[in-house]
Amino acid sequence: MISIPGMRVSVGRSSVAVLVALLVTALGPVNGATATGGARESLVPLTGLSAERVLLADKVAAAKFGTPAPIDDPAREQVVLDNVRTLSIGMGVDPEESVAVFRDQIEANKQVQRHLYALWTAHPELAPVERPDLATEVRPQLDRITLRLLEQLKATDHSRARPSCPGRLLATRLFVSHDRNLDPPHRAALDRSLSSACDRPAVGTP
Repeated sequence: MISIPGMRVSVGRSSVAVLVALLVTALGPVNGATATGGARESLVPLTGLSAERVLLADKVAAAKFGTPAPIDDPAREQVVLDNVRTLSIGMGVDPEESVAVFRDQIEANKQVQRHLYALWTAHPELAPVERPDLATEVRPQLDRITLRLLEQLKATDHSRARPSCPGRLLATRLFVSHDRNLDPPHRAALDRSLSSACDRPAVGTP
């Protein structure tokens, strides 16, 4: 995340830490194995990558703010989704599932952008003084995260189909939000970015 005054605020970190510990204890480790010793796919890497993408929205906003470039760009969004579909087929990932997840990722990114636009408009002194280049700096980072997210969607395919996925994902989001010291707008965007992550045909094992 680029340095923007007032954006990284620690809110109730001790309380969140206790809640995370309780949830992880109740739902089982987010990294590691089940109580029976069978391997379980961790949702931490997937959630961590989503957090990285959410934080990159700060740079996207900084690149666009004060320019004619819109927050909502359906043509560009379709290019991203078409690329995700093509990559998914080549990687053996369900393309419909991937597109659904990346629609959420895009909406989460725009959610952060809207928040920052409102903040910077109301408080111009907080607006970024440097403008990152979307084409050469920001989009290559987003492209790298796209590939890694698709790898994690494939790696967690069975885990995300289990009935326990929503609860485990909640614990993982809290863990990652606390670990990355996300402020409320970025925590909300992280939640939005993973809205479809557990939308898989359920399997019987927790």
